[in-house]
Amino acid sequence: MNKNIIMSFESTLQKVESALTRLGINAEDARTENPGQWNISKDQSIQLLLDVWEENGFYFFQVLSLACPVGDENNAQFFKFLLQENHGFCETAFTIIDDNVFLKYTTDADDTLNEERIFKAITRIAYYNQIFREKLG
Repeated sequence: MNKNIIMSFESTLQKVESALTRLGINAEDARTENPGQWNISKDQSIQLLLDVWEENGFYFFQVLSLACPVGDENNAQFFKFLLQENHGFCETAFTIIDDNVFLKYTTDADDTLNEERIFKAITRIAYYNQIFREKLG
């Protein structure tokens, strides 16, 4: 692996862990067995998955949070609701993975990705998840 790629990966990991520390989370405890992955929670119901990975020589940072199951795939009103909610989001969108609706933030992990943007992404996803759950009732 290219030395610059390794440096970029390590630098991004440090930024993520600094943002976690700023949130009062022990970054070491949040790490998974896979380098570049952390699992954190806002409370019992809102879990966040953080991930840094390399693809074709580029690095990406992502925050995912399970919002709810898809439920009835023929419920057009539910999918319309998701799209309407998407419209009000900043740098966030709904996605569906394995019949579950997730909130997702994904960006390039380049020189413009700093601790502040990572911090905002984490807190934004947690906030949007909480508001979405309140709207679902």
